[in-house]
Amino acid sequence: MNKSLKQVFEEHNGKVSDKWSLYLDEWNQLFAPYQDQQIRLLEIGIQNGGSLEVWGKYFSKAEKIVGCDIDPKCEQLRYDDTRITVIVSDANSDDGESKIVQQAPTFDIVIDDGSHKSSDIVRSFARYFPHLNDSGFYVVEDLHSSYWEDFEGGLHNPLSAMAFFKRLADIVNYEHWRNNKPRGILLTKFVMEFGIEFDEFDLTRIHSIEFINSLCIIRKLSSDKNVLGKRIVVGTDGRVTIGWEKLNGTAIQDMAMDIKDDVNLDVFELIAHTNSLTQIISDREQSIQNLIKLVDEKEQAVLAFQAQLAEKEQAMQGLSSQVARKEQIVQILNTQVMEKEKTLQIFLLLRPPLRPQQLPIRPCRYLIQVRLAWMRPFTNVFHLLCPCPHSLCHSLNGA
Repeated sequence: MNKSLKQVFEEHNGKVSDKWSLYLDEWNQLFAPYQDQQIRLLEIGIQNGGSLEVWGKYFSKAEKIVGCDIDPKCEQLRYDDTRITVIVSDANSDDGESKIVQQAPTFDIVIDDGSHKSSDIVRSFARYFPHLNDSGFYVVEDLHSSYWEDFEGGLHNPLSAMAFFKRLADIVNYEHWRNNKPRGILLTKFVMEFGIEFDEFDLTRIHSIEFINSLCIIRKLSSDKNVLGKRIVVGTDGRVTIGWEKLNGTAIQDMAMDIKDDVNLDVFELIAHTNSLTQIISDREQSIQNLIKLVDEKEQAVLAFQAQLAEKEQAMQGLSSQVARKEQIVQILNTQVMEKEKTLQIFLLLRPPLRPQQLPIRPCRYLIQVRLAWMRPFTNVFHLLCPCPHSLCHSLNGA
């Protein structure tokens, strides 16, 4: 009678291995039917290498056990069991994959116990699920890390490893989508984000997805074993329902159902829509900031214009004061002119008559040259009033 995996693990005293107790119980139920078969096993991430020894003991008839680790120190690991091979390389590199498939082109069991980062987990699945035989198991350990930020995870992180495997559950039920889209469309964001690719045929061979605490187990079967198949109706007493006789042998596709195109509800579509709205809001906020800046500039311009206007008003007030002073001067001059005119009128009334023989030259018909001292103050007025071009009249100033 074969020992259980837990017994083998607890009795192990070679290289160090570290596993959660739940794993040992679940794996024993999963792998017990293959314990005496010539299986080939690949483990990604081996640390001290003890797990490879445990697998060698548990699968006593295993054909090949391959361990891969990126840590160069693993080159120091040596095994007496010739079935065990250690490859020191990045399992997610082309070189690492090439070295692994040189040891065994396909595997019956693949266990991912590597970096536990979501990107590495998804990339490893894309690389090594195609190398898994039908009826094989792809096991991912320590998926609790998928909820931790340090491992590129999070409860609502749409690109976490758990989010990826949840989408595989929808791919298992692909025949019910009825939207004429390929299975791979559900993984488009992961393909773009992690630089990977999935063959549609490989996706048809995903038979089941099982989640256990910190574990995900993907079973692979041929495509024909992954469809719902024909409906089987047995018995003869169907008094509760009617039409059951016609259901026998029908397919799920025979059921007419309305399908709603809800691609807009996909989390990545919602994220893209949210990002679009966020960008629009950001652009609007930037526009608002630009408008506020423009308003501030306009206000500064208005303030500058008001300052210039105040200066102009002050200048105008200064000019108004000057005009007022000039007007006062004009009024004074007008008053002086009026006084001079009155004086002239008085002079004209009081001047003595002049005889022609007293004039040294031909008299002007308006004024004559008079050298009387008392007329001196009025000579400027005479000069202004007399239109005569005679030089004598204009010499009164100098008489």
